[in-house]
Amino acid sequence: MMRHALKILIAPTLLLAGCAAEPEPATSTANDALTAGNGLSFNGISFNGVSFNGVSFNGVSFNGVSFNGVSFNGVSFNGTELAGATMTGVLSTGATLGLRVDDVAALDGANSDVLTYAVSFESDGGWVPLCGYETDGSVKRALAVPGTWNFQTGAWSDASAQFSFACRHASIAKCIEFGYKPWLGYADHQHACVRMLRADYCGDGTPHTVNGTPINLYDHVGVQADTESWPVDAEWTADGARCFNHHRGTDLPSCYEEKFDASCGSFDNGALLIDEYNGQ
Repeated sequence: MMRHALKILIAPTLLLAGCAAEPEPATSTANDALTAGNGLSFNGISFNGVSFNGVSFNGVSFNGVSFNGVSFNGVSFNGTELAGATMTGVLSTGATLGLRVDDVAALDGANSDVLTYAVSFESDGGWVPLCGYETDGSVKRALAVPGTWNFQTGAWSDASAQFSFACRHASIAKCIEFGYKPWLGYADHQHACVRMLRADYCGDGTPHTVNGTPINLYDHVGVQADTESWPVDAEWTADGARCFNHHRGTDLPSCYEEKFDASCGSFDNGALLIDEYNGQ
């Protein structure tokens, strides 16, 4: 099968500390999820201060699960047909970067509607996995997620001509695998979940998560149920915590006086998600 180059633009909107996404421990469900160390396991890659995030394109129909209807010089790519496609990215310095989709595979079980992508970037030494490697040595895959995130503020941008490659086991991809899939109508829940995993109480991009902290996440739309009787940490919206009566980490959130509420823990006032902490 002939491979075709798919030229698209990488928008320089996200920066990560380090050469690859910080790992988050994998969890089978949102309940008893372990939060990630410094909260920087967000998405994308930082190349010594040169960053990119959000693949931009024109004339593309995107359903949140896979690249569908991507055409280049009259050639249409759908689903797994994108395996082998190459892309030209533009970095924040104006330099270009080659990307390649090496493989496309669906997850299983409740996430069988989610396609994952093994993506590589071109370096002097050849092709390097974009998201690094799993602990077993296999290539860590990415999910294609609509829109882009701002690393400084944690805010999601509804850019109809952009999507993000979100590395698995990090906040953005993990929330989709929890069941908060934008293409099923749970976009706001997914954004609230990213804030929650990072413990971004003030909605300003500042994480307060602590490595190894077990949390219990639930909603009132039937995606995740409350399976524990733990004390409430916070109510969450796409803009951060609506209120909290506990906070993870040792640093007091800057919005403590504004958002601390000992009665916090209800969906009555617009919360999308609630998380609990193990009070033992």
